[in-house]
Amino acid sequence: MGNPQRRQTPLPDSFATLTAHALTGVPTGGLSQTAGFSLAGRFLGNNNLSSRQAIDLLVAAAEFNRRHPLRSGNKLHLPTSGELIITGDLHNHQRNFSRLKSFANLANFPERHVILQEMIHGGPLGADGEDTSLQMILEACDWALQFPGQIHFLLANHDLAQITGVAIMKDGYDLTERFQRAYGIWYGARGIAVAAAFRDFVVSMPLAAISATGLFLSHSLPSDSDMQGFDPSILQRDLTEPDYQRNGSVYKLLWGRNQTQALLDQLSKIWWADIYICGHQAQDGGHGSIGRNMLIIDSSHNHGVLVPMLLERQYTLPDLIQRLVPLASIE
Repeated sequence: MGNPQRRQTPLPDSFATLTAHALTGVPTGGLSQTAGFSLAGRFLGNNNLSSRQAIDLLVAAAEFNRRHPLRSGNKLHLPTSGELIITGDLHNHQRNFSRLKSFANLANFPERHVILQEMIHGGPLGADGEDTSLQMILEACDWALQFPGQIHFLLANHDLAQITGVAIMKDGYDLTERFQRAYGIWYGARGIAVAAAFRDFVVSMPLAAISATGLFLSHSLPSDSDMQGFDPSILQRDLTEPDYQRNGSVYKLLWGRNQTQALLDQLSKIWWADIYICGHQAQDGGHGSIGRNMLIIDSSHNHGVLVPMLLERQYTLPDLIQRLVPLASIE
């Protein structure tokens, strides 16, 4: 969502890891350094984590994203059985995120999986005008580390905009700048290291998740006009800096809008997909659809929804629409 305006902020030097100077002082032990460290319930309007705690969470979550047993290339191959809960854009809607966690009840359902996307940019601003959505990212990382292998992040356009310096204007201010402002306000000189860890977490996210029953989950899909020059092999191959730039294939995947049935049919032949479930395109009623086989869901407001399903079952678009759960209905 949002309208991009290009700024001349450089990308990370490498999309496998960040530059050595950016990661100075950032732990590489990942999960071992966060064992027993839980932040649940501490993200209710104020940021009270040290820079070390924030970095530890981001580094550990990035490490797990890359080493995830379901990962192949830049996509996840979901299990052939179990349950899946898919959310759309959350944009720091804390109440909906809390409702999602309650609905998921992962402690009692070890074969249940959750898809998260576009959690940043939104919600109330901090006392100094900063975007506070890094708090939700840290809470989500903590949740993912508490339930390893059950929570999956998909890369979204606002995540990419944040690390590439693309301004996104909303309500008269630049969301990207407001998010960047939080690093210095919350962490002082250590904000640079927290920002580096956040960048690494972002580029660790897969681009898509697929199921054996033909589901294809991604933040968005290319627009019809973007198919010329789009490289569908980004789901498999190593990514390079140009992929993330405007006109790059990752950029096109994340920013595309207004797809047509002809485009969906073309992509289905390439990716062997039957049903697409995406976010990105705002839905005032919580959901919308394109053609016969693309569902768009939005979880970022009071009419937001999620969609639960069984991984072993095939679904049609009408089936999925019937399964939608309004987040406001969850206690």
